[in-house]
Amino acid sequence: MQNPSMNTRSLIWAGKPWILPSALVRSIVIFIVAVVVSWLEFSYLAGMTDPILKMPILLWTGLVFFIVWVASLAHLLLLRASNTYILRNDGLEVRYGIVSSKSFVLSPSGFSDLEVIRSVSGRIIGIGDMVVRTQGERDVKMVRVRHPLEVADKIRQVMARPIVRIEGS
Repeated sequence: MQNPSMNTRSLIWAGKPWILPSALVRSIVIFIVAVVVSWLEFSYLAGMTDPILKMPILLWTGLVFFIVWVASLAHLLLLRASNTYILRNDGLEVRYGIVSSKSFVLSPSGFSDLEVIRSVSGRIIGIGDMVVRTQGERDVKMVRVRHPLEVADKIRQVMARPIVRIEGS
């Protein structure tokens, strides 16, 4: 039986795009805009004598904002479902896709450069994008990584290890 600590395939870190802050911000913004538009419609239609005609307009407005909210969250959910990042002792694996899956495995010998990109809002909420460059001049982008500086340190620790191969007789 092999010792788990000696397993070169052991998992160090795994992650998916962190969409919760963006989903909350989008939901709050859409809700506020919907309330303001509904209030403006209601105040504009206040002079109408028939209250029954007011309700369909407000319902249509609510339906439009609900569809906009679902569409904005669908993009984030697809992003989370389609990207997976796995760091093991022997390399970094990045998986893309839902229907057709594409996987890219980067070994320490192919690692060239690591770039962490964080916006002002990303620094506040603790997310950022990471671009891993290979010696073959290929860029692998990891989007919306939670705590990107900590993850970058873990990636650097794995990728900076020298590879020693011992050939047996």
